[in-house]
Amino acid sequence: MRFLILRGRTIWLCLLLIIGLAGGYLVYQTAGKTVTTSNTSGAKKEFTIITTEYKSKTEDGKIIEVYRWDPGTIVVEKGDQVVLHFYGVQGLFHPFEIKGLNVKGEVKKGRVTTVSFTADREGMYEIICTAHMDMEHEGPMIGYLIVD
Repeated sequence: MRFLILRGRTIWLCLLLIIGLAGGYLVYQTAGKTVTTSNTSGAKKEFTIITTEYKSKTEDGKIIEVYRWDPGTIVVEKGDQVVLHFYGVQGLFHPFEIKGLNVKGEVKKGRVTTVSFTADREGMYEIICTAHMDMEHEGPMIGYLIVD
């Protein structure tokens, strides 16, 4: 019968490897940028959404950019009182609407715009910036509100 005996530096290396693998697994599991709330229907749920811009240069030197909401997906329960705080970080202004819920507003750089509503119908609703609706206008800038 053989036993593996670990000493000094080998023990620390094994522990670091285990911690690294566990940390990597947790990052992998949460990499989808989806915010989910607990199953307490009818509760007040508040979220902060920021405007984000990604910019890059093509091989021919052309600057391309796209805007997005971050987080890109929010999940709530039917009946929840939802409060969304939109914070303008990138771009001068972003007029938006949540299609199907009759919620509209405009986010300005450096300011917070807050909208409140009751999530009274199940479904998936687009949070869309009407200034960035397609690739020709640095978009589409679309997020999703999912009501379960």
